[in-house]
Amino acid sequence: MAKIKHRNQIFKKIIVSILLVIAMVVQFSFLSYLFKAISPNSNENNVIMSYTSNGKFDYKVYLKQNDFIEKEYIDQGEAYILDLIDHIQITSLYNFKSTSKTSVTGTNKLIAKLKVYYKESSDKNNNPEVMNKEKTLDEKVMNFDDSKYSTIGTYDIYLDEYIKMINEFQSHVKIAVDGYLEISQINDFNGKVGGATYFNKYTNTLKIPLSDSVVEIENPKSEEKTEKVYEGDLVKTNKTVMSYIVIANIITFIIICLLLKRLFMFTNKSDYQRKLNKILKNYDDVIVNTKTMIDVKKYKLIKIEDFKEMLNLSRELLLPIMNYEMVKDEETCFYITKEDIIYMYIIYDKNKHKIKK
Repeated sequence: MAKIKHRNQIFKKIIVSILLVIAMVVQFSFLSYLFKAISPNSNENNVIMSYTSNGKFDYKVYLKQNDFIEKEYIDQGEAYILDLIDHIQITSLYNFKSTSKTSVTGTNKLIAKLKVYYKESSDKNNNPEVMNKEKTLDEKVMNFDDSKYSTIGTYDIYLDEYIKMINEFQSHVKIAVDGYLEISQINDFNGKVGGATYFNKYTNTLKIPLSDSVVEIENPKSEEKTEKVYEGDLVKTNKTVMSYIVIANIITFIIICLLLKRLFMFTNKSDYQRKLNKILKNYDDVIVNTKTMIDVKKYKLIKIEDFKEMLNLSRELLLPIMNYEMVKDEETCFYITKEDIIYMYIIYDKNKHKIKK
């Protein structure tokens, strides 16, 4: 019986060890997945798709009827007399191109923003902004499933209303100001490719001075913007899966801690446990485990100080040694009954007994 109990303990220890190895492998897999999700991965071999955005403004400056200039409009890149401008016709162009077919949704906006600065010094770049008004001139929905996309729009910008706002503001606050009208094309979109999700924004701006008699429109050459989608983005995309992975990772860590604690209990036994296991293992043939304890009061009690004496008595009397665990993992009793006499040998965990005292 004792040998069976010992074998059961060894079997449990093996099972716990196997479960611990499995849990650690699972934990490593989860951590690898999370590390891949949060770490940048710019390896060119892991590129799923690359895409480019580019846009630009073309414009014509239409003139009011006047006695000086016969042209209906003046092309871009010239100097213009502000008082002669009727309106500016702006053509906004945007192109998207990718190496793979992709699903994209977003918006293409044309924004007019009036900015007014206090004319504090000749260095216009450092003058403080005192007024800012924004207006959406147009907004298109971007929705396509392809590797190419283009959009174009033409808009007439009348400057008189903006110049009027600047003059009214200046007369009210009684300060010298500089005013500008910024026309911005803003493409804000998100896309999907191969299960991965990506987000991007492309902007270009045209700037029209409104406080000088002769103006030059600032139309910086827009640069093509290239981005890439990597395999790491695929991992980051599925937020639901990521949340489950994090939760599973925490649960696995808790399981590992519990298994380690259990294994520690197997391998770090107290003196009491080592002594008990040695007896049960070496003398299994004469020991009988019992689940109940006899009534000791009916017998004359003789305490035995050494288990070898119990062993000798068992052999002389040809009687088995009964084993009863009085307090789990703390105190065990071995006894032999002969007529009205009970021979008893007790082992216990001395540390736990000290704590109780």
